Amino acid sequence: MKLYFQHSDGSQSFVCDTEDGHYVSDALEDLHKRNPNYKSYYQRTWMDDNGWVWIDVGDHICFYIVKEV
Repeated sequence: MKLYFQHSDGSQSFVCDTEDGHYVSDALEDLHKRNPNYKSYYQRTWMDDNGWVWIDVGDHICFYIVKEV
């Protein structure tokens, strides 16, 4: 599986290869690298109609997406 970061403008950038059960921790690790001062107070996930897992880290405009490749 591939983990992507979706920027506020809708563009996506590849973060890393990830495994089931590890993608939230991989997303939080990348989030800390992007902005060490940001505190994620909650994480929620859902699967869309494409089978992608979306990860909301409390930013409201940026998300992480897990895609099967």
